[in-house]
Amino acid sequence: MLKFCCKLIVLSSLFCSPWLYAQTETDEQDEYNQCVDQTIKEMKLESINNMVVYSCSEQAKKTYEEKIVALIDQIRAQSEEYKQPERYQDILKSQRLWKAYVDQECNNAGSYIGSPMYSYCPMQEYEKRVTQLEEYVN
Repeated sequence: MLKFCCKLIVLSSLFCSPWLYAQTETDEQDEYNQCVDQTIKEMKLESINNMVVYSCSEQAKKTYEEKIVALIDQIRAQSEEYKQPERYQDILKSQRLWKAYVDQECNNAGSYIGSPMYSYCPMQEYEKRVTQLEEYVN
């Protein structure tokens, strides 16, 4: 009976873990889409428009920006703890270069693809940067 219970626990954790992970990941990634759905519903719109894209992109970007600041603070603390100040300085340098890249690339996207990209593109890039910085912290 004990073996059966152990097997049941192991199997259930194997099946539930990926689902829970996927659910968490989806919730985090869907901030923009949740905002779009909610805004369309609240404003009784028939579909998405440029104002909704702008508003929701800015809202999601702000969240990602806050995460970026927190992650850079964590990197600073780790650099101090491990007595590696150059690590933090390198991150700050890459952050400045990354920001210049995002600004230029998203201006290009706005010019060539259309005005919604002026807000949507930075949101996408900030989301990617969060993932990148999380790898440095972990």
